[in-house]
Amino acid sequence: MSISEICDMLRSELFNNGYEYGFYLNGRKYKPDISSGFDNEYYQLSKTIYRVQPPCVTMREKTGTCVDAVLVMKQLLDECNVPSKIWLLYERARNKVHTILTFAAEERIVYLELTPQSAKPWYGKELIYQNEQELLQEFSSDEREITDVTDQIVIGEQPEFLLAKLR
Repeated sequence: MSISEICDMLRSELFNNGYEYGFYLNGRKYKPDISSGFDNEYYQLSKTIYRVQPPCVTMREKTGTCVDAVLVMKQLLDECNVPSKIWLLYERARNKVHTILTFAAEERIVYLELTPQSAKPWYGKELIYQNEQELLQEFSSDEREITDVTDQIVIGEQPEFLLAKLR
């Protein structure tokens, strides 16, 4: 599959299907009140009761966090035999975390941001790197770090790889 075909497939699921940011737990959807800027109540719930969702739940409920979105993407890519990795981005100064997914195609590494309702200017657009080292250089600095967390995500558990940075 080409980069364009892969991105179109991922956008078709996550970008065009009305996914919302939040999580689903015990029959209830939890979503932040984005209109108020920062929703402290949602933030506390995301650090205490949130559990990583199975991709089928995220796809059914059309609700997920960045972790859930990348797991949906990874499942779709795995079904097409497209190699992918999940990364944790951490901004030290702001104590902010975010998970992203990259995939390999056409001898390049591609980052496609599809976290629901993302405000990033590159939302829905593919960022293409010559290799993984170029990606790492872009996201690593004294202020930021990037870590491969592909094997640290456990469905049904809290995202400890992420929460440990916020403590």
